[in-house]
Amino acid sequence: MKEALQRWKAHLSPAGNGCEARWRWVTGSVAAALLFSCALLAYSAFLSAHYRWRCPDCVPSPAAPALRSASASAAAAATDLSHVVFGIGGSARTWDRRRGYTELWWRPGEMRGHVWLDEAPAGPWPATSPPYRVSADASRFGNRASAARIARIAAEAYRAASDPDSGWGGGEAARWFVMGDDDTVFFPENLVGVLGKYDHEEMYYIGAPSESVEQDVMHSYAVAFGGAGFAISYPAAAELARIIDACLQRYTNFYGSDERVSSCLSELGIPLTLEPGFHQVDVRGDAYGMLAAHPIAPLVSLHHLEYLKPVSPRGATQLEALRSLVGASRFDPARIVQQSICYERGPGYVWSVSVSWGYTVQLYPWTLYPTALEVALETFQTWRSFSPGPFTFNTRPVGPQDRPCQRPLIFFLDRVESYPDRARTWGGVNGTVTDYVMGEAGSNYHGCEGRGFGPASKIRKVTVFAPVMNPNSWKRAPRRQCCRTSRTKRGRVLEVRINNCSPGEVITPP
Repeated sequence: MKEALQRWKAHLSPAGNGCEARWRWVTGSVAAALLFSCALLAYSAFLSAHYRWRCPDCVPSPAAPALRSASASAAAAATDLSHVVFGIGGSARTWDRRRGYTELWWRPGEMRGHVWLDEAPAGPWPATSPPYRVSADASRFGNRASAARIARIAAEAYRAASDPDSGWGGGEAARWFVMGDDDTVFFPENLVGVLGKYDHEEMYYIGAPSESVEQDVMHSYAVAFGGAGFAISYPAAAELARIIDACLQRYTNFYGSDERVSSCLSELGIPLTLEPGFHQVDVRGDAYGMLAAHPIAPLVSLHHLEYLKPVSPRGATQLEALRSLVGASRFDPARIVQQSICYERGPGYVWSVSVSWGYTVQLYPWTLYPTALEVALETFQTWRSFSPGPFTFNTRPVGPQDRPCQRPLIFFLDRVESYPDRARTWGGVNGTVTDYVMGEAGSNYHGCEGRGFGPASKIRKVTVFAPVMNPNSWKRAPRRQCCRTSRTKRGRVLEVRINNCSPGEVITPP
């Protein structure tokens, strides 16, 4: 080879011709041609279907129909209840006692999903409950096999929805799988509103941790607590179903099913997306303070309610009290327990008024700024140790029972009706009128110093007018709505009118 190359060089540059430069030019051209050929081959391989690099965040190639563009996703039909599959963890022995919580929100014929039981029920299954299925045996998962059984519901619900014989379109209509307990109360329209903010073709895991710091420290802030419910998008559920059994073998030491699910999703690289409307309600005592100062977010769920005092005096039992709250939510789902703050000015005094729509009104015969009113009254303790905190949100003390001058007047929902906007006060949008009457304790402001206490003690009812809130409001930047007050019927009724804040309006005491 070396001799042939020497002969070729001698032919191109015979001795004595002085053409060494020609040789350098030829060799340089050959080298450039070789480099160009290699680059062309590498480029072709890079673009080939077999070796193409997959980048989910890049603009998809027309040859990859499985990866839809953002514009195609936006053009898809809006998420509604038909796209949600519920998986409710239950027990055949306790379902009859606890099914009332599920039946508060479940709508037979409109919703999809199952109650997943540990065994077949002994008697007839109630038509007002979701249909049931019996979970697969989970005893092989060791410690607390019941937690593994509940953890597998997400995967079992995915497989059931993907079954062509399920009557659900072989999974084509399913976008989200929502897990909950048999004592979880969902607010379905708000759940759909929250899920509608996210692209169901991406991998999402949506929920919230506990309200009690001690619970989050013991378990994890990155876990969506299962009693509050959590949602998994279809692609995330598909991947979870693929790995769930092998994954659960690695986490038999975890106490709860929710922590096991979170750990398996973590192995898939899917983090928790926080939504503050999911409520584990890991508190003891009275949840009033939490509900009366709800964050500016849709109320999605409540849990642990049978361990708490009834949420209002409108029922002797928790279920009866909840019917009032759930019933009000059907008139204006997006507005339920949304707080509005306003002030009533009188001769020598200013009242502070906090409305938690569909639930309660607080009237303070003194001035409190919004930064105080939006903080929850500490009517509850922590879940595990019955301590006064800490919680994942701020709280403020309630005045002692024997010091009524330090406590607000509290009114609870008594009536809700639709209210046509005949005067076009709300731009033609229909509204509601809600009445709130004083709790059993009544007012006891006798002897209280301050000019606002006497007139406040005369108030017997608060009437609130509000437009029906557009669920799409939650897709915009959150903002608390404003309100205005007036007294009628010789000072015995306080009227509150809620509306969007006007340009430049500020919620400030007069």
